[in-house]
Amino acid sequence: MRDILKPSVVLFIICLAVSTALAFTYAVTKDVIEERAKLDRENARRAVLSEATAFEKIEDLESLIGGEAAKDKVKEAYRGLKNEDFVGYVFTLVTKGYGGEMTLTIGVDKEGKVSGVKIGDNRETPGLGAKAKEEPFISQFLGLTSGEKLSIVKGKKSKPEEIQAISGATITTKAVTEAVQAAIDVAAELMEKEGVEK
Repeated sequence: MRDILKPSVVLFIICLAVSTALAFTYAVTKDVIEERAKLDRENARRAVLSEATAFEKIEDLESLIGGEAAKDKVKEAYRGLKNEDFVGYVFTLVTKGYGGEMTLTIGVDKEGKVSGVKIGDNRETPGLGAKAKEEPFISQFLGLTSGEKLSIVKGKKSKPEEIQAISGATITTKAVTEAVQAAIDVAAELMEKEGVEK
């Protein structure tokens, strides 16, 4: 009995010590981690709508937008301001890629044009879906407006609203394209409701 009890007590003490150390580390770093995440989100907003100097969160977004697809993807919306003048919107969206959920930050300027796309947290396949973060793919969205619906093509694109798919990453391409389309649609809807003149 003593041979069984002694290792069990030692194991229990080790587990207790490790758990206490982890809890202490979490308590000490929790605020720092949250502050860092907040700063990362702010930097992403500035990257996609560089003209803005401040961002004002749009409260009660669900009641302002109509489309269910857009409501499912758009998690947060901000008005971009420069000297209290409206310069555009920034949206935080979550879409489903090949590797799971992807978080995107998308800017739409006051003209209704996509001003930037930044892909954040994702688990897309390195060398394939992860190419969605790279310039050749992302730059296809810049300047697009709410005119024609975006479509995906596997060969060369012939129209601005056509998005050339990443080879071997069609699901990722579709996920990002749908998120950008949702941001464009929501921006157009908000501009109409808020009386923004283009």
